[in-house]
Amino acid sequence: MRSLGVATRSLSTSPLVFANGSVDNDLSHTLSEEIKYEAGQAAEEGEPEFIQAFSNKTGFKVKTEAGKNNVFLTKQFGNESITVVFDVQEILNVDDPIADISVYRENEQGDTTKEAEKRADDTPEDFPIHFTATFAKPNAPVFYMELESSEGEIGVEHMRFMPDEATATGTDMASEWTRGQAYCGPIFGQLSDDLKENIDAFLSERNIDTALTLFMQDYIEFKEQGEYLTWLQKFKGFIDA
Repeated sequence: MRSLGVATRSLSTSPLVFANGSVDNDLSHTLSEEIKYEAGQAAEEGEPEFIQAFSNKTGFKVKTEAGKNNVFLTKQFGNESITVVFDVQEILNVDDPIADISVYRENEQGDTTKEAEKRADDTPEDFPIHFTATFAKPNAPVFYMELESSEGEIGVEHMRFMPDEATATGTDMASEWTRGQAYCGPIFGQLSDDLKENIDAFLSERNIDTALTLFMQDYIEFKEQGEYLTWLQKFKGFIDA
């Protein structure tokens, strides 16, 4: 029997070395222009007065971390500890977005200043926000509400009770799982008118009201702009490395 020769291919084990991408310099320049514009806008506007004004009026303290989406509002109301939590990504609930910016880039190549101006001009004035409000008292179950604001009005989605405040406000998977397993409460719209009115008054008395919805929208836009600047700086740092 004649043996069949099998063709073999010689493989090199030497590492392949690639130069930087051909568009990296252009991308870095564009990012620099974006950063310059956004940083200039931030310096010109400074710390917005609405944050301190809201805190002075309602007693809420604002807590958040750079690079994270969640914003916490906390305050004491008698023997209650109140925590409101909302997410910066709620701004994505708008219809518009970023598609218009991409089209603008294609039509006006290299004109980064106008692009940034268009981005700022397109920031929505009103968008729905899903958020939570937690009310904790000593030696009592924790009242946890899932709410939605739209056009200045607040709607009640779910009303749950949690074993403790840490579970109600925690962002870890265990807390989220526990909240998801808890009875979601009755459908708010099916409650008696008296009970609905009293729950609305309960929220309003604790500054869970129209003023809060307006503050959340303003703060989301403010924080999103700051996060965008940080994102640009990180992007440029990556490209230039």
